[in-house]
Amino acid sequence: MDSIGWVGRELGALEEASLLRSPAIIDSMSGPEVSIEGRRLILACSNNYLGLAGDERVIEAARSAASRFGAGSGASPLVSGLTRAQRDLEERLAAFKGTEDCVIFSSGYLANIGVIQALAGPDDAVFSDELNHASIIDGCRLSRATPVIYRHADMEHLDSLLSEGGFRRSLVVTDSVFSMDGDVAPLTELVEIARRHGAMTVVDEAHATGVLGPAGGGAVEALGLTGQVDAVVGTMSKALGSAGGFVAGTSDLAAWLRNRARSQIFDTAPVPAAIGAASAAIEVIASEPVRRERIAELRALLTEGLRDLGYRVGESESAIIPVFVGESDEAMRLSARIRQSGVFAPAIRPPSVPVGTARIRLTVMATHSDMQIAQVLDAFAAARGDGSAP
Repeated sequence: MDSIGWVGRELGALEEASLLRSPAIIDSMSGPEVSIEGRRLILACSNNYLGLAGDERVIEAARSAASRFGAGSGASPLVSGLTRAQRDLEERLAAFKGTEDCVIFSSGYLANIGVIQALAGPDDAVFSDELNHASIIDGCRLSRATPVIYRHADMEHLDSLLSEGGFRRSLVVTDSVFSMDGDVAPLTELVEIARRHGAMTVVDEAHATGVLGPAGGGAVEALGLTGQVDAVVGTMSKALGSAGGFVAGTSDLAAWLRNRARSQIFDTAPVPAAIGAASAAIEVIASEPVRRERIAELRALLTEGLRDLGYRVGESESAIIPVFVGESDEAMRLSARIRQSGVFAPAIRPPSVPVGTARIRLTVMATHSDMQIAQVLDAFAAARGDGSAP
């Protein structure tokens, strides 16, 4: 009896629908260019927005932390404790986000799961933007609260849904920068609406931290909302160039998460090397605002160039630039064509994005050169010129 034979059949169905995925194997450090199958390609899809994953200061801090504290963390924080470096990072992240305290997690995914599950339960409701990240969706499911989905960035719809009431507590959760579109949530109005209805707020700053705000604190900082969001979620794996996640907020929230966030309590703390790297990255972000300025400059350059070529490009306010294609097979053809021209940016297809909205998700890095951006545009021009692009 072939009890698992259905898996092969389902994989075949995914392939037939142009939805089968497999990761590329990278043979080099993540940077503006990478080596794939012996060939150098411009990396145009990384979340390493500030280029800090390859910064020698960040790498050396990772080496130093591993040398002092070891390769692993040993156990969960409540079992074997946090190292001084780990606690120092929590305090540094709290200062970076303008909050009283912070709790670190092994990933941003686990941070979202943990904070939602800790703040909402079966008698509560979680109001979630329809385009929120999968980690937020899974956090809603695991909390066992009633999920209430509002239309993307539609504050009138959110206000209407909150007005219906009927729950013990209400929690509003949103990405600040949406990972597949690059747009920024209307946080000022969202916070005002939530406050008026007595709802808690959770904002995931994964793609905004280090990129937006006068000091790189994210969209919350950029919009003057520091201290007005109940829980600010972040990740160390994107602009900070490391790995791990965190939730920043009041000292009471941090204490509650340490006692009730299952994805923190029952998970090993981030490894020392990641802690050291993230700490060093925060210092670089504070001292080198030119990196954020460079992202804005390159985003404008790439967006304008793509539109001049006739591509449909999203209205991004971040490092993320979506090039909308439509059907999955068309997006795969475009991705393959630009790869032939030396640019690596895979097609993004359902379920990562809604059906019919497959795209190439481009990202700019502060360490990309003007010449590399020009090469990306040349690749898209060649794809359109040979008829393989939509």
